[in-house]
Amino acid sequence: MPHSVRQPTSVFAVTLALFALLIASPTQATQIAEWNFDDGTANDSVGSYDMSIVGGGPGIGGGIASFDGDEGSPSFLETSGYGGNPEWTLGMRIRAGTPVDQGAYQGIFSNNSSSSANFSWQVENFGGRYQFRSTSGVWDIGAPTGGFDTIVIRKTGGNDGDIWLNGVLVVASFGTNPGGLQNFRIGTNRNTSAFYAFDADWFRVYDTYEDPAMVPEPSSAVLFGLGLMGLARSRRRRA
Repeated sequence: MPHSVRQPTSVFAVTLALFALLIASPTQATQIAEWNFDDGTANDSVGSYDMSIVGGGPGIGGGIASFDGDEGSPSFLETSGYGGNPEWTLGMRIRAGTPVDQGAYQGIFSNNSSSSANFSWQVENFGGRYQFRSTSGVWDIGAPTGGFDTIVIRKTGGNDGDIWLNGVLVVASFGTNPGGLQNFRIGTNRNTSAFYAFDADWFRVYDTYEDPAMVPEPSSAVLFGLGLMGLARSRRRRA
């Protein structure tokens, strides 16, 4: 009987330790911006980078921003960004519109309003595939899956970085400086001339090189830890 009493206490202690480890990464992250559209606006939910609406902007409802991609009547979002930094992480959860192939240079997210600006870049859809294009080159990210896709782009060391698509490493190294966070522009390319039709669940920006597994859903680790704690308490009560 004493053994049965001590065992749940031990489980509870281990669960607490695991919970602390699970939440360690998100709490150490330096997130500077998030646009999740949950309040029906394009305001920044964690920082001060509220988006300005250009040309009517996207339709926002149910926590989703829908961009029509109409190049005859451009609608997008933008605000001045954080600036240059040796490390940053950009995460986004987006769903490609129909058709998936809407042409070339179709802008999803860009850091500048000119393709000739130093270290400018954009996340685009080109011929039906996600791409990352900068003044230093073009990197293929992959094809949309038909549902929501999570893309994580990271810069590290000032002159390198990588890209992840739905938790899979698809670009291991840029081998060059991808650029900075001069502006935050959603729904347009760098030249403000091509606009992709897509839905956006959220965009998150960090001024650090983050674990790509934690960027999509940092709350999932917390929920998992809370679940384990609840299980330990239940066992303790039964004992």
